[in-house]
Amino acid sequence: MSGTTTLTIGNELLSTTMHIVMKEWRDNIYTSTAFLEAQTRIHGEGGPTQAGGTRIVQPLGFGEHSNTTRLQTGYERIDLSVSDVFQPAVYDFAHVVRPIAISSEEEMTNQGDAAILSILENRVTSVANALKREYVKQMVQGGVAGWDDWNSLNGIGTDVANGFLENAAAGSGSQDSSIGGVSKSTFSSKTGWNNQFFDIADSFNSNGLAGLYDLMVEIEAVSAQGKPNVILASRAAFKNLKRSLQASERYMDEKSLDGGKMSTTFQGVPIDVEYYMPTVGAVEGSFYFLNMNDIYTLWDPKGYFDLSDFETVSGEYDVRAAKLRCRGQLIAKHLGSSGLAVNGDTF
Repeated sequence: MSGTTTLTIGNELLSTTMHIVMKEWRDNIYTSTAFLEAQTRIHGEGGPTQAGGTRIVQPLGFGEHSNTTRLQTGYERIDLSVSDVFQPAVYDFAHVVRPIAISSEEEMTNQGDAAILSILENRVTSVANALKREYVKQMVQGGVAGWDDWNSLNGIGTDVANGFLENAAAGSGSQDSSIGGVSKSTFSSKTGWNNQFFDIADSFNSNGLAGLYDLMVEIEAVSAQGKPNVILASRAAFKNLKRSLQASERYMDEKSLDGGKMSTTFQGVPIDVEYYMPTVGAVEGSFYFLNMNDIYTLWDPKGYFDLSDFETVSGEYDVRAAKLRCRGQLIAKHLGSSGLAVNGDTF
């Protein structure tokens, strides 16, 4: 019939094309965020994963399983007294989605497959970028609308419930978050379940460099993994660190990471500016020292910025839609190998 528009692109071809768009987007996901860059560098794209289930169980080793017996003749009685030192941290998977849709009216107005694909490509990448920003902000700062079930690194004050990194001395009993259902105050004497902490006290010139060095030493003293593998810094704190290190190049240099990116380092650990570093009241979250072998996002294999197929929406709506989802959780298996420095934004 003259004047009738025939839409030739079906849901299968539309889905296949948008999956290619998302693969290209995921291949470059880490380039604009320090947190995701570190996670990807250490665990690979979309890793690590756990398939299925509603919960993540992470055994934590507190204390010693058995005692050492000194042997001289070989006939000594071996001390066989043992204890179960494993305390499980249990985390619930969290799940968020954002829809991407196009109506039949839009398809008919923008005639031609190329025009329709261009519209949806822009929408898919726009939604993916928004979901990425929300994810990183939740991990670093917390309090993102819709992400209430996801954990956060931010343990400053009480704005975020049970944040991983608190502004209180390790072992003091003042760290009181419950991580994976395991209380930090109950296990405050265990070196693995309190994060390290230093307050620069609004004077980077006087306290900053020495404090960060001390923080690194404390982390290495209790960490089986050695040094952290990334340091996230607020913009102001990063500038202060660069300024104070101009005459101390032995602490700081630049090296090439995977992909050829040049990164500033402190004590051999890459430092990157993270734009979502938190400020809670008068307390500035200036530096996260992270060992991301011990603190990281565990993903559902089908939940790492995963795009569903496009389908025609049933019912009253003349629309085709897909969903972009994140399903996973920020987990910790050791907190002493990471640290927080606050109030370093003033030189």
